[in-house]
Amino acid sequence: MTTPIDTSLDTPTPAHLQPKERTNMKITHIKIVVFAMASLILVFETLAQRPTAEKSPSAALTSEVLSAVKALQDAGLRRDVSALEQLYSTDYFHTNPDGSMMQREDVLASYRAAPDMSFSSSEDSEHKIIARKDFAVVNERLALHGKTAEGDPFISSYRVTYVLQRHGQRWQCINSHSSLLGIDKHPKQ
Repeated sequence: MTTPIDTSLDTPTPAHLQPKERTNMKITHIKIVVFAMASLILVFETLAQRPTAEKSPSAALTSEVLSAVKALQDAGLRRDVSALEQLYSTDYFHTNPDGSMMQREDVLASYRAAPDMSFSSSEDSEHKIIARKDFAVVNERLALHGKTAEGDPFISSYRVTYVLQRHGQRWQCINSHSSLLGIDKHPKQ
């Protein structure tokens, strides 16, 4: 026996249908929901795979930013104050591992002063970069290889965050923060 089709504005609810018809209607609804979900997943996966400037910085932009950070590190190792003056913005400030802050002039003065220790090289790794057209944030692990005033070797490891801003064709560091991860006083030679 079939159920007559109701053409009135009051459509029958599933409770008015026979058990077999309710089961068929549920299966149809499930199929529609599964199809809709599969379609949405496909759309989202497709969108997720498309590179965008907001999601993933271009290789060229990332390279520019990392080059600026590397230039800053190299100038610091050489204690090249003239280069550092160009690489730090005029409103630059740094937060030390102990929470104290240094303004640009304080940082430059520390490079002009005779050092208590010397640094010979650095290794950076574990980069996380957010880069946009005119600003960037770089977070990295930095290991500084050096010697104490007594000539004893050491490696100090930091997690450093740099905030950079583009000025014309060059990048300048406007802020940095370092967290001391540890000091190896007996590095393997």
